[in-house]
Amino acid sequence: MYLRPFLLIQIFAFLTTEIWACLQLRSFGLEFMTKLKALTASGYVPIPLPHEMANYLHFGSLARAGTFFTFTLGFTLGIVAFGGSFCLNRYRLSTPIRLGWTVFISALFSLLVGFSVLGFLLLIAFFGVVHLAVRIPDASFHKAALFSLIPLVLIAVVYQVQGFLPVRDYLLQNSWGRKVVTFYYRHSPLPAELITPPTERTQVVIWTHTPLRSTEKAWLLKTRIYTVSTRKGADLALPGDPRTGPGVLEAIREEIAGSTVKWLKGKIRFSIFLALPFLAIMLLFLLATDRLFTLSKYYAITLLLCLALLAALLIHRPLFRNAGELTGTLQGEKVEDIRNWVLSTKKTHDSRTRDRLVRLVNSTNPAVRLWAATALAYLPSKDNVEVLKSKALRDPIAIVRCKAIFALSHQGDRGVIPFLESRLKGSEDWYVKHYLFRALRRLGWIG
Repeated sequence: MYLRPFLLIQIFAFLTTEIWACLQLRSFGLEFMTKLKALTASGYVPIPLPHEMANYLHFGSLARAGTFFTFTLGFTLGIVAFGGSFCLNRYRLSTPIRLGWTVFISALFSLLVGFSVLGFLLLIAFFGVVHLAVRIPDASFHKAALFSLIPLVLIAVVYQVQGFLPVRDYLLQNSWGRKVVTFYYRHSPLPAELITPPTERTQVVIWTHTPLRSTEKAWLLKTRIYTVSTRKGADLALPGDPRTGPGVLEAIREEIAGSTVKWLKGKIRFSIFLALPFLAIMLLFLLATDRLFTLSKYYAITLLLCLALLAALLIHRPLFRNAGELTGTLQGEKVEDIRNWVLSTKKTHDSRTRDRLVRLVNSTNPAVRLWAATALAYLPSKDNVEVLKSKALRDPIAIVRCKAIFALSHQGDRGVIPFLESRLKGSEDWYVKHYLFRALRRLGWIG
């Protein structure tokens, strides 16, 4: 009964969110470009390079990056809009009340996701169309809401039993899955940078009113803080007079401590992305159980089965976690065997295991290469360096290159610094450059 208006509202929500995301990412990307240019002008190596950042600002790249918001915030917008339209139609509220609710909910969402006039007008248009134009016939609690529990159970099954890593490993083993993984690692850095607080980014850029000495700048670099000569492009501007590195850190802490409103706003924004979808599912659950005693036996049985499955999963999780420690011996050469060895707390450290892993790094299975490269980080040897450099340079899968870079930084060979630095300054995916930067830092590089 409600399927057609629900789908119409949800599709409209996805479209609205995609437009909003493209506008936000474009605006943020231009600001971020200024930061990268400021880093370059001050003699640092920025991540990514300015000419690489320009590639992320094309319409196609922005649209693809925007999908990370479309299927999170877009889902929330659709559920909230459908719930509002449902209540407005069920209680047959007048047009002035609909307009007032439209303005209120648009202003609330606009403030929580970062207020802008254009974004507010976009939300007004979305909620206005939904609340004034979309009609839900016979808006009343319906037994069909019972089936909203089914996707909840399916999601719980995948998350509780599989987790993220096995799902990613499975995707890497087929062509379509590799495209999904490649899409994620190629287009997620810009949205991730947007929602990350400035003081928690890989390169924190500050400007001080009084120029710092080179020794103080070098000290700050060890804490991932970069001092630039221009206020334009800096994440934080410190107008005071902190002359030492510790003084700068203290000034940054005071700047953060004084931003209580920003902190609260960030927490509320986080709740929009994660809490509201779950609240929406619980709302549908309540609608389903509202008429539990008036349902036919078939609907009641379905409800009880869903609840039983959910309860079983909640019980299964701690049992699964405490079922026993993962073995520290490399049992076989499958993805699961290598992953269990890496995740185990007591690992065998012998040359035979290392030789097997070196051979598996060249496997035709990307998931095997990924975990074999990761495992070599725990078996450091100068004999690992060349094979890891080859994977970091030529492997077609970005996350495999990342893990090879991660392992390289644990081999205890500072001779790889020029190689890693050349990759950092060369053409490479943004996500991979984060690994290059962290690897160089681990080896004591300052740049």
